Amino acid sequence: MPLIGFAALSGLSNAMLVAIVNGAAVTVSSKEMNWKFMLLYALCLSCFFFSKRYILDRSSELVETVINRIRYRLVDKVRLTELSTLESYGTAIIYARITQDATVISNSSTTIISGVQGAMMIFFTLLYVAVISFWSFVLVALGLVVGVMYYLGHAAVFGAMWQEVSKKETVFFEKLGHILDGFNEVNINRRKNEDVFNTYVKVNNNARDFRIKTSKHYNTTLIFIQIFFYLLLGVILFVLPRLHSEHALAITKVVTSILFIMGPLEGIIFSIPAFANANNCARNIMDLEARLAGDLDKLRGQQLDNYSPAAYKTLPFERQLTLKNLSYQHINQSGYGANFQVGPIDLTINKGEVVFLTGGNGSGKSTFLKLLTGLYKPLMGQIVIDDTAGHSGVTVTPQNYQQYQNLFSIIFTDYHLFDKIYGVEREIAPEEVNVLLKDLALEGKTSYENGAFSNIYLSSGQKKRLALITVLLEDKPIYIFDEVAADLDPSFRDKFYFEILQDLKARNKTVLVVSHDQQYWHASDRLIQFRDGTARELTREEVKSLATITLKQD
Repeated sequence: MPLIGFAALSGLSNAMLVAIVNGAAVTVSSKEMNWKFMLLYALCLSCFFFSKRYILDRSSELVETVINRIRYRLVDKVRLTELSTLESYGTAIIYARITQDATVISNSSTTIISGVQGAMMIFFTLLYVAVISFWSFVLVALGLVVGVMYYLGHAAVFGAMWQEVSKKETVFFEKLGHILDGFNEVNINRRKNEDVFNTYVKVNNNARDFRIKTSKHYNTTLIFIQIFFYLLLGVILFVLPRLHSEHALAITKVVTSILFIMGPLEGIIFSIPAFANANNCARNIMDLEARLAGDLDKLRGQQLDNYSPAAYKTLPFERQLTLKNLSYQHINQSGYGANFQVGPIDLTINKGEVVFLTGGNGSGKSTFLKLLTGLYKPLMGQIVIDDTAGHSGVTVTPQNYQQYQNLFSIIFTDYHLFDKIYGVEREIAPEEVNVLLKDLALEGKTSYENGAFSNIYLSSGQKKRLALITVLLEDKPIYIFDEVAADLDPSFRDKFYFEILQDLKARNKTVLVVSHDQQYWHASDRLIQFRDGTARELTREEVKSLATITLKQD
């Protein structure tokens, strides 16, 4: 490998500089210029410069390429995993691995590579010392072995400490998320603001204190190793000449050589924490990648290859969706409370219908929609497309789940607003988008230019309207709207229920809407009520009765 070869060349050049300095020092008393040593010195210095530059440049390229590949692989696995798996991990650990841990590895690369190059230089310098004084070489080599053994004796403790640091950093990301993601709630309530911030400070200080503790433990170990080498130097300088008189003749060269390697040796010693931290970060990343790979391996062979052209196709949907005994269970990881189950549900949804879903918080509406759209895989039961008399239909299986999911366009309550209209096959003209922006009163707030929206930092209601525009342009057979009207003012609610939904129905689109707006329930073809994970279709009379009660209360 060229990198190792250049590292060896750099170390050899560095060691040769020591030999040349020692050789030239003998001729200093001569009045004549020693051109041989000068040329050799210049040659070795040039070799050192170019090899060192190559090592640092090439290692930076390799490390950044590896980091890029790691991030690519992690994000690729994250996007292909299931929602339930992602929820069980939590976003904090994924952010920590992709951002913090990858950055630590990248920032440590130069220090580590310099340490490797320094090790090469020490190796060749020790060979030179062995030539001029065997016993000095034995003492220094013995010192290196003792130092390495001493460090390895503490390596397990250091590894455990760095693992604990990683855990505390992950908790730090979680608490920081409370401030950033919950900014509105925190900002409006002074007491909550202080409580959340104090919790963050406590976690941050805890991480700081543990890092300091870890660093102090390292410092004690590394300084001991450093002092040990200076003691060895003292033995070589003061004791060895008394034991071996021939050593006195080479004492200047030996001491010069040892002093020359003390700088690189200190660099290696104090690069050990950076290496240990980077090693721990690499282990964290590999552990996460292995977990994700394991989860994907469970799916592989059961489902369609996400990279195949077939994954981009859509299952035909001409008549209806039939849910047969469909259910899903949330496993309570905390140990408190029972598991929550939605279903079993038997339901038929016809093509071109507008179906409203209602029910209290925690009744199972959102879980049902995630189950319906394939974000959650069913505990039992199945979904069949176009299962009608005289037509057996297509059963949704792990092999065609992606093709089934391609039927949907969704806006959940926790939706994410994208800056572009991603994933559409056709070319979308700016004029088409800008007409919709004008129709939903977003003209002047944002525009569609160069394939992207000029501004997505809007009010909550404006974001909902922009999200509506995005999914309408996706033009999918089935639309899911989870409380989309909640942030819309009355005029836009009217527009949503009486214009947008009716236009989708006229285009034979199937629409499922989570709605608590009882005054608009008559705009639906059917109303499904959820309670404690079960679903019941309300009759038209029940819908009218509930709407009447609401109007009287208003």
